[in-house]
Amino acid sequence: MYISNRILCSKNDSKLTDIQVMERYAQYFNANFWVSFSGCPSITMTQVNGSGVISNLDIKTNTIDIDSGCYIESTELPAFPSGPTKLTCVALRDEKFGRIRIGKKCVLQGTSICSYNLVDIGDRVIFGPNVVIMDCSGHAIERRGDSDEWERLKISPVYIGDDAWLGYGVIVLPGVSIGKRSVIGAGSVVSKDIPDDCVAVGNPCIVKRLLIQ
Repeated sequence: MYISNRILCSKNDSKLTDIQVMERYAQYFNANFWVSFSGCPSITMTQVNGSGVISNLDIKTNTIDIDSGCYIESTELPAFPSGPTKLTCVALRDEKFGRIRIGKKCVLQGTSICSYNLVDIGDRVIFGPNVVIMDCSGHAIERRGDSDEWERLKISPVYIGDDAWLGYGVIVLPGVSIGKRSVIGAGSVVSKDIPDDCVAVGNPCIVKRLLIQ
């Protein structure tokens, strides 16, 4: 059973001004820093097979932390096709929600992040439109629907280092670390760690060259 609490909904809350979006965000999350919103993102807390009760205290316990100077784009203004940014934290049963941490001066453009445990993004990271980041596949590969399916999920944190740049449509899979200052080419699927200071592209994403010789 899935129970969701939608803090912000890109469809239902589309008439909110950018300041009203920030005010709604600040009711639940880190209000110490001003975050620039363009359009309304989707921010959702989802509980799977739990009691069905999602309290404000559960939501406020470090689930989403966006640091100062970040820009969250959720309109059709970018030059390339881009949907609303979507931030989703998931709790299995009545355990803690996954956490999303976003450092200083990051740019998200139609970025989708789903966390069962932790997605940790450094400072000054730039995401091209429609990047997808997940720390869990969301379902087991075999015997889907069995009573022990949730125990068999692969959940592994994702880390993205300072000053990284992820191009259009990149997909980052569970357990991956992307190094500082690295560039990930458009459309890449990152299934293994990428070191610092390199250009990496492809499916699967592999290092093509170093930025520092």
